[in-house]
Amino acid sequence: MNDKKITLNYIAKKANVSVATVSRVLNGNSSVDEKIQSRVKKIINSDGYNVKKTVKIKQIISVIIPDITNPFFVNIIEGIENTANLYGYHIILSQFKENKDILNKYFKDIRNIGVSGYIIIPSIGNSEYFNDILKRANAPIVFLDRKVNIENINYVGSDNEIGAYNATKYLIDLGHKNILYMAGPKDISTETERFNGFMKALHDNNMDFDYNQYYKIANFNFDESYEQMKDIIKSKLDYTAIFSACDVMCFGIKKATEEFGISIPNDISLIGYDNIPFSSIIGLTTVSSQAYEMGKNAVLSILNITNERITDNVNIILQPNIVIRNSCKKI
Repeated sequence: MNDKKITLNYIAKKANVSVATVSRVLNGNSSVDEKIQSRVKKIINSDGYNVKKTVKIKQIISVIIPDITNPFFVNIIEGIENTANLYGYHIILSQFKENKDILNKYFKDIRNIGVSGYIIIPSIGNSEYFNDILKRANAPIVFLDRKVNIENINYVGSDNEIGAYNATKYLIDLGHKNILYMAGPKDISTETERFNGFMKALHDNNMDFDYNQYYKIANFNFDESYEQMKDIIKSKLDYTAIFSACDVMCFGIKKATEEFGISIPNDISLIGYDNIPFSSIIGLTTVSSQAYEMGKNAVLSILNITNERITDNVNIILQPNIVIRNSCKKI
């Protein structure tokens, strides 16, 4: 017998199956089709390798996010963890703080563990962050919520454009004509799509938009939206409603309005996006991007890929809905 060390990639390629399938065969998982089990075992036996030296893939899903303090990710992570646990998987949660070096180190360390798949929420759409990782991955990767400008990837997200369109149309139907837009970072796909939806709703209703006056950037940040809102109030700008591209910025907006004695919704209407935890506490009308369902579908996508139930790239786009509370008023 030959005692040469074998790799999972070698067996998978020769048997024309996935690395995860080979791992399940080696671990004695009975869910693998008998013909596939026989083919994999035949390759191992005929080549005379020592199976005990083979690294096993654990039932672990690596979840890599930009910032663990972002409250929007709470519902996503809950959807991921609950679904993973339901199928006997565990998750490893890491944050890379929008730092490429940290991202690469996490990936290298986690890759050595032998995980079943990766769920990555990118910070920006720049392909340089992720091209190298895609080449080195030994398990499927699903990008979640935010898009990256790379072809033929697995993606699960929400239709941000239609969500923003419907939110803006809701304000228009309430009689609002001067609507201020509070924006996030321009290099994140969710922001771009939401602003496109906002503008499309205005265009479809024959409404103009003064970009220089009514477009304000607060980068999905509480403090920045608070400072922006104070400046807006002091400028005496004529507006009756604000569409904020995320709920976090709504909290900053609300803090500023309270300090200046401005009432929401009696003086101005406010609508947010994401339906994060605690938005209900301030009665915020917002758009739910189906965060829990996104996390759930990301896990199911990895399981479908590793179990070879699907062969094409995953592209799941969930439909958002407006959660109506009491921060908007008809005028």
